[in-house]
Amino acid sequence: MESTNHGEGPVAASKRRYIPLNDVLPPLETLVVAIEGSVDPDGVCCLSIPNRVLGDWANNREKNTSFVALANEYIVDEAITLNPEAARLEDLLYRKSLGVVSKVRAARGVNRKNALLRSTTITILNGETISAADLQSELNEVTYMNEEADAFIEGLQEEVQDLKDALSEAQDSQNNPGESLKVHTTSGKTFHIPFSDDAASENEDTVDLRVLYILDRYGVSDAFYHELAMLFSELPRSRAVKKARTDLNHTMQLTRIPGHEGAYRSFERSLCEQLSTMIAQDATSFQPNQKIKVRISGDGAKFSRTSSFVLLSYAILMPVGRYLSGIGNHTIAVVKGAEDYDTISTAFAATFQEIDGLQQLGFVAVNGVSYNIELFFSSDMKFMLTMLGLNAANSIYACPKCTVHRDCRWDVSKPESYYSTTMARTLVTLRRAFASHGRTAAVHQGSCGVSFTIWESESSDGKVEWTSLTGEAKKKVLKLLPSKMKDIPLPNAFLDDVVQLWKDFEVLYNLLSSETPPPNAADDIHLKAKRWIQLFLRIKSDGHQKKFVTPYFHVMVYHVPDAIRQFGNIKQFSCQGVEKHKDDSKRNYFSSNRWDAPAEIMLAEHRLELLQQYAREKRHYTKHAAAYWHEGGMQEMRSQMRETLKY
Repeated sequence: MESTNHGEGPVAASKRRYIPLNDVLPPLETLVVAIEGSVDPDGVCCLSIPNRVLGDWANNREKNTSFVALANEYIVDEAITLNPEAARLEDLLYRKSLGVVSKVRAARGVNRKNALLRSTTITILNGETISAADLQSELNEVTYMNEEADAFIEGLQEEVQDLKDALSEAQDSQNNPGESLKVHTTSGKTFHIPFSDDAASENEDTVDLRVLYILDRYGVSDAFYHELAMLFSELPRSRAVKKARTDLNHTMQLTRIPGHEGAYRSFERSLCEQLSTMIAQDATSFQPNQKIKVRISGDGAKFSRTSSFVLLSYAILMPVGRYLSGIGNHTIAVVKGAEDYDTISTAFAATFQEIDGLQQLGFVAVNGVSYNIELFFSSDMKFMLTMLGLNAANSIYACPKCTVHRDCRWDVSKPESYYSTTMARTLVTLRRAFASHGRTAAVHQGSCGVSFTIWESESSDGKVEWTSLTGEAKKKVLKLLPSKMKDIPLPNAFLDDVVQLWKDFEVLYNLLSSETPPPNAADDIHLKAKRWIQLFLRIKSDGHQKKFVTPYFHVMVYHVPDAIRQFGNIKQFSCQGVEKHKDDSKRNYFSSNRWDAPAEIMLAEHRLELLQQYAREKRHYTKHAAAYWHEGGMQEMRSQMRETLKY
């Protein structure tokens, strides 16, 4: 029974003042707590406690010892036993002892001696004592329970031995020398009973790798899985899952980034592992004399309010479409920090050096066979400009391919090769540059079956923000919105131009995103993009001035056609897979312990790569309700739900 603890009272442990003893006072060990008759009709008796004893209790009592327990030790001949659960008595003894200490400290000379010689009387009420009969009854009950427990344990040991003998005989009769016995129950279930502790331990440590894949794929915490495994005994134990995860982690060699909170792995080794897996799945698509295209990408990501990371990844540009998914992109380095030139250049220096060496070598060896490789770099505009040591996309010279001035990007009268020859960026110019270092339409957009909202931000001085559209939503808007623009209150002078602007851009988008563009696609894109920018500038409305011709416009006219002629298509350089891969890394970050987030992100991805074969093949879903999926039914239902939630 835990005793009530009142602390150490007004006398602190570091500043105790012990009551002085002298020859006049009797020795402390000779004092006892005497029992007297009670004058209270509700009282059982009275205790006469010497003040010296109370003072000693207040000063020298151990922290977890109650005053009632001390009183039981001092009662003469153990005539009565005080109840340890008597809260009133515990509190009364506590206050009386502190009162004695205060009086003795305030007195001097004879007064102090007299105070120490006196006694304090405390009344004991009904229920604050334990009779001898009660104690004897409790002792007898405990003794009886112990005897029953001993008999139960002895009987259980005999039953266990009988069971082992029966199992041994059954095993001999079945002529089964294995480590377990197969037992069939009347309900149709089958159990394997191990004959040794080693077999039982081996079964407990066995983990279905499909379970491990699901835990990593969906970021399930260890605490959640532990509670689940405690409820369902057929699930692998959590310690076995942790051990299996650790074993998989040891198959990946990580290196810390000096001076940064980050980690990286060998690009060449990872590339060879991925190629080996892909060749084993489809050997006909990989020939030794065939060049394998590998895209290097980078991007910054803000995982939380205070944590930003920069990820460097790669993707093998075959088979078609795999690089557009998260599983087709593989991390080779992660660093915690801002997406700026200093962080990228210092943290990824070793990785860049390895990539340069592989680029010069031109091939990798996979299972003894050499495969030619061709490396590309692709990223969003911000990361690419940062890699080149240039300023942001709104700077004066923001084009990564040439040195066109910001005020001249609107001019599409120049021939296609003009900026690629006379104003092309070179290593010299890059080094020099581094050294100098509408609301109404939104309503109609919602009628296309796409959820779209515009609002004023509360944290940026009323700045207008809007919903970011996914790839499929953008395609739907490009296809359906132009036909609905006739209802937009725009001047008739340029309403037709606005509609045509959207239709022409849909044509351009389909050409740019095609994986197999027609033979004359490069020339066609150049001419259509020029006409599109001219039409854009012809509209006399806000947002259509020359200053709004961004570097993307300029690149689309003068540099994309050349890239299509050189590489066949630009779909393979899409960062869609990079963004999905970044989302996966963010999930891995939140499921980690965050003590070593970069390493945890890469290890979780590595485990998923090894366990990818255990992923469940999803069933095909056919969208039969055309009115719901394609004719605005889903959008209408969501609008009704939002209206309902307002009330």
